[in-house]
Amino acid sequence: MDSADKKPVPPYVAYKTLNNFLERFKQGLPGRIDRGLMGSMSGAAQSQVTTALRYLGMITENNIPTQLMRRYATGQETERQAALGEMLMAAYPFILDTDGSFSLSTATASQLREAFAENTTATGETLIRCMAFLKDAAQDAGFKVSPFILQKKSRTPGVRKRNTVAPSREEKSAERTSKEMPPAHHSAAPSFPAQASLLLSGLFQRLPKPGTVWPHDERERWVQTLNNVLLLEYPEA
Repeated sequence: MDSADKKPVPPYVAYKTLNNFLERFKQGLPGRIDRGLMGSMSGAAQSQVTTALRYLGMITENNIPTQLMRRYATGQETERQAALGEMLMAAYPFILDTDGSFSLSTATASQLREAFAENTTATGETLIRCMAFLKDAAQDAGFKVSPFILQKKSRTPGVRKRNTVAPSREEKSAERTSKEMPPAHHSAAPSFPAQASLLLSGLFQRLPKPGTVWPHDERERWVQTLNNVLLLEYPEA
């Protein structure tokens, strides 16, 4: 798809953050959604929440709440779920279209990533956060989300080939010397289950070297990405 035909970056704020913000309006909506209502949220989080509300059709370009937002924020559970489903189907036609071209209930994480890359301008860590938002929002709306989206790749240990070439005289001498020397104690790198997650491994590889200056905005984006990846890798009960 040509870049000019792609949709803008979908919501990539944590779905829980957006939902918690909307919870406060159960008794009624304000005349306008502005940053004065967002309390202690960081500037980046405020922008992401506002962008998400606009992308989902909950507010107008002037930040005025729409009827969809009213149904979601003040409606009963069934009405709220129905409103969310309508929003998602309108905002993600390339994933939730009824023509069956993409099935969220059977897709793999790679297929979902490809769908975002082909149909939106999201890239890199932002794309991963977009996936996490949709996964949580879709489940909240009652859509079936594929278990393969959370499936982790297993690691296959490599098979070492035996050396069939006869050792040289120098190699035999080195081998004798090594046997005579006391064994060295090496501390092996710790191994833990989370290493099986490619998303977590890739994210931690982006950390700067300890002791170096890490700009606050970059640190904040990294932490928000980590939270979204954790939600993607460890579903809440």
